[in-house]
Amino acid sequence: MEIKNWSKFQHFKDRKPPWVKLYRDLLDDIEWHELDPKAAKVLVMLWLIASEDDGHIPPIKQLAFRLRMSEKDTEVCVSKLSHWLEQDDNKPISERYQDDAPETETETERETELFVETDTSVVNPKRISCPCDEILNLYHEECKSLPRVLMLNDTRRKHLVSRWRDVDAEDDLKSKEEGIEIFRQIFRQVHKSDFLSGRTQNRNGRAWKASFDWLMMPTNFLKVAEGQYDNGRN
Repeated sequence: MEIKNWSKFQHFKDRKPPWVKLYRDLLDDIEWHELDPKAAKVLVMLWLIASEDDGHIPPIKQLAFRLRMSEKDTEVCVSKLSHWLEQDDNKPISERYQDDAPETETETERETELFVETDTSVVNPKRISCPCDEILNLYHEECKSLPRVLMLNDTRRKHLVSRWRDVDAEDDLKSKEEGIEIFRQIFRQVHKSDFLSGRTQNRNGRAWKASFDWLMMPTNFLKVAEGQYDNGRN
């Protein structure tokens, strides 16, 4: 295995020990935020280990020793890091590793398709399917000052479905319209928040604003819903 786009990470490779770059883009990487703490820690260690061999990762047995972990735990962690790893021949990490993950991408996509394609005019006794396109249109309608979403790709759709299920689990939705109204109120909270809408500046005179991807992160979505970014809270 090797680190994807290794040349981006390598820095002062002739130093002993070599250095690697860590980019602030990681703060806005949804895949990074969804890692459990152990896998996130392992990823950083993989970058350091890769700096010893031009971006290459040693075999699992040797890697487990370097990480001071069992081979099984190492394989589980590696299976969660396909976003950053690839085979030497530029193929994705083997399907064997993908199968070790608690929930594979294929399983999630199948589950998403099952509920998105269900007729939403009938209440599913277990769950109401997420009207992804309608919610995205609602985001554009209520959060005009935030960046537009040009493409609702599989990753964004997956996170949106997860947030819909969070709302469903909390409020026991009786209809699609009830869920849409809850999202409308949350988007309006975002729009009214000076901080989230980029109407406040930091000490350097710069303003930050939220994005759809940021909002769909579970912790951020919950904080917005709880009013933690409302004006006057801080």
